[in-house]
Amino acid sequence: MVRETRHLWVGNLPENVREEKIIEHFKRYGRVESVKVLPKRGSEGGVAAFVDFVDIKSAQKAHNAINKMGDRDLRTDYNEPGTIPSAARGLDDSLSLGSRGRDVSGFTRAAAGPVYAPPASLHNRDGRYERSRLDG
Repeated sequence: MVRETRHLWVGNLPENVREEKIIEHFKRYGRVESVKVLPKRGSEGGVAAFVDFVDIKSAQKAHNAINKMGDRDLRTDYNEPGTIPSAARGLDDSLSLGSRGRDVSGFTRAAAGPVYAPPASLHNRDGRYERSRLDG
């Protein structure tokens, strides 16, 4: 299960949706800090976006609600900046990391598929991730 955050990935948005329309839709749940519409992935399905709320409670309300925009049922998933949301995994993976809408520089692609992990420099000799190396 993905950890709850104030950041949501929203999928199945209409093709020509603008950031203002997404903000208008999601502000009913709380204050929206930012919206980033992602490039369309393939010829079918909708567009996706990252919606960042000011607080986690607003994101929880939005994630737990049934969201529709026009005739589309929107999909939501929690997201941490710099990661690929679990709802987006397994979709068309032809986009480069730099075009995904979040800064994922420094993250590496795992051999098994579209799973991203901190660079090896943040791991100890046993291959375990060391959070203290991030904190300085």
